[in-house]
Amino acid sequence: MVKMKAVLAFLVIFGVHSIDAFLSVRNTSFYYGKDKVFLSGANIAWFNFARDFGSGGYYQVRSRFETAINEISSNGGNVIRVWVHTDGQWSPKWDQNGFATGEDTQSLIQELGLMLDYAASKNVFVILVLWNLDVTPQPMLHLYTEDDKLQAYLDRVLKPLVAGLKDKKALAAWDLVNEPMGSLSQWQQDPNPCYDTTHLKDTGAGWAGTTINYQNILKLINWHADAIKSVDPKALVTNGESGEFTTTTICEKCRDHYSDECLIGAGGRAKGTIDFYAMHSYTWEGRYQPTSPFKHNFDFYKKNKPFVVEEFSTTNSESHSPVWNYHHIYEGGFGGILSWQYNEEGKWVDSKQSMFEGMSSIRNLTSNGKIDIKL
Repeated sequence: MVKMKAVLAFLVIFGVHSIDAFLSVRNTSFYYGKDKVFLSGANIAWFNFARDFGSGGYYQVRSRFETAINEISSNGGNVIRVWVHTDGQWSPKWDQNGFATGEDTQSLIQELGLMLDYAASKNVFVILVLWNLDVTPQPMLHLYTEDDKLQAYLDRVLKPLVAGLKDKKALAAWDLVNEPMGSLSQWQQDPNPCYDTTHLKDTGAGWAGTTINYQNILKLINWHADAIKSVDPKALVTNGESGEFTTTTICEKCRDHYSDECLIGAGGRAKGTIDFYAMHSYTWEGRYQPTSPFKHNFDFYKKNKPFVVEEFSTTNSESHSPVWNYHHIYEGGFGGILSWQYNEEGKWVDSKQSMFEGMSSIRNLTSNGKIDIKL
């Protein structure tokens, strides 16, 4: 009887632990079980642009992802950010009328699952980015304007994908659209401040060359977030934006377009909100904006949700010190910091040596959350 009670007690404890063993948000911090967590790591945006996952794509780059995860983990990192569809040129599969067919959904589940399982074995969280808006994403532009095609994607691809991955401990969050500001006009007038973009004049918005109505972008985010949470209520959702101008209210040109009010207003779906803010911060001509997170602590922004510096590079910073940058964001009360980017390709990228130096310098800190976690 004593042995039976011990077994039952173990099962109860294990059951509770397994339910709690996913990244969650409490107030303005991340938690894994009972432990407050700080996310420290790097972007692995892609090895094969837009083709890393689905229809066998992962098997071409699997060893490279596993090497990257190993190196980030061994240098004290606990999170990576990877891109799934990107511009839609490879996944999802579309029919001749632009509807997602769902024919590659199972391959996406299998391949992302393999990557997530490996990341979990190395105690590394993964943020999955679905779409990109800092370049012209021709194959998926119709999702912003044609509701029936957007709903088909959600039903045939995203919802099954969430269902297939929801039990993966390494899955930290879904990041919906990378840098919408790149496709925003600086002159879109609207009586609703959520959709008006005139405050973005002279901010650099619109660099991608394709202009999309802000309400349509916010509607897409709202519908995606609602679809994810309808399948997996514990899932965390965010949206990676390129600065303070569209995510905060702390400057004259700043407006929080990703508030619950703006997102629900744009799409009408009650669960379609973000759980934390994800900002990208780079210098321009060697200087940060006065409102950059590298100039302030978390409290400055008066946020009621966690705030992650999801993209930055020491190469494109003011200090040029990875140790200073990682320490500032950690000690400033933010929720995380991720360097751009592991494969060292493109502009404004850090070397692996630089990002590993930053991660390693904070790996044992605990005052603003644990980094050394066990999944």
